[in-house]
Amino acid sequence: MKSILVAAIIAGSVVAAVESLHCVQCNSLTNPCNNSIITECPPDANASCTSFMTNSSLGAANIYQDKACSAENCREGRDMVEAFTVHVSDNVHFRFVSQCCQGKECNETSDALDPPVEDMSSNIECLACYGSNESSCNEQPRKCYKEERCVNLVAEFKNETKKLVLRGCSNISNSTCQFLSAENRTVGGVIFRKLECGDSANSSSTAIPNPILTTPPASSSNASSAPTSNEPTTPDTGSKVSFTPAALASLLLLGLLI
Repeated sequence: MKSILVAAIIAGSVVAAVESLHCVQCNSLTNPCNNSIITECPPDANASCTSFMTNSSLGAANIYQDKACSAENCREGRDMVEAFTVHVSDNVHFRFVSQCCQGKECNETSDALDPPVEDMSSNIECLACYGSNESSCNEQPRKCYKEERCVNLVAEFKNETKKLVLRGCSNISNSTCQFLSAENRTVGGVIFRKLECGDSANSSSTAIPNPILTTPPASSSNASSAPTSNEPTTPDTGSKVSFTPAALASLLLLGLLI
């Protein structure tokens, strides 16, 4: 009996060792982490692997990657943000890609390519620029591709001192806009200090529209409720009229008593 118990304990230990998570762990603005060694995660961060990458068409020196072990299970929104691209010009764009991989190493994201860009068929025009601060971001008008809108983004790299100010046309989704527009949202070592979305250059200075705003605004609901508030008027009028015969009857009864 004891031998069976010992065997069970040994088997459990072997299974636990097999289930130990291994991830690439690196953080660099200049090294894309492609050659980083996969290492075992510490016991207090053994739930998932995370990966976040920012690259641009300006060259490898503009690639930022953060890969790490995480103590938390993957959660959509917090760890898995839909990839999006910001176009500054025909030749300059920035791409943001994130992954969270439950119980396994994340795939390499450095080879993630933009989908084919469609012809310019949008009427949306945005102010576009990029730089390390507001003063170095020299805005120029940019006509967007189909399915793009204006974005105004300011990001900092948590483990570095560099900052990115970025404006242009983007295919960013509503859900990603809402998530990253929260103040100081951090994803994969990148702190999004500011993210605004809009359908024109003028709206780029306006805070990102919350999906709640897609419902009719309060003014329209008041307008729609106006006829409703008038409807009780008719019953009220009817109730007033119904009292008129009662009043006449009272007068007649008073006359008979006199």
